[in-house]
Amino acid sequence: MYLLSGCLMTNAAYYLILCAARGYALYKYTRAKSLQDSKPRNTLEFAVYQRSGIFLCLLGISYLLVCLRMYFYGDAIVFQGNIVFLVATVAFTKLSIAIYGTLTNRHLKGPIVSALKMISFTDAMVSIVVTQYTLIMLEDDSSHAISSSALLGMGCSVVFFLMGIYMLLKKKK
Repeated sequence: MYLLSGCLMTNAAYYLILCAARGYALYKYTRAKSLQDSKPRNTLEFAVYQRSGIFLCLLGISYLLVCLRMYFYGDAIVFQGNIVFLVATVAFTKLSIAIYGTLTNRHLKGPIVSALKMISFTDAMVSIVVTQYTLIMLEDDSSHAISSSALLGMGCSVVFFLMGIYMLLKKKK
């Protein structure tokens, strides 16, 4: 807000929603684990799953705003030098951790765990979009980097929104 950068403010909104979604799901997961009776526990977990769907919808909308701003205004952060490789390393690390977490915790079947996996997937996909942008910018083609990354990000944000709608509409078994 101090720099009055629309790009930074919309990115900040996206990351605040992501942080709130993860924090909420993890907090409720620890609360649900402490419940002894399975019926209230299942009800709590399913409610958290549906609320996480709301968070995913908000993530999709906020990231769509980031990408629309990037596409129409050309407003993006320019990475240069070794920062490009740092961004790529962080993105592939996030993706690797998301895949590793999904594979190692595939035996965990609770609704909250499923919500956390979807949130991690969302974060990893956004990191891949940022990596694509930085790597294309490395070739000094800013107009192509901005438009192609914004379009990929818009597609991802639609997927995030649809995942959130699915979570909201899913019926309790």
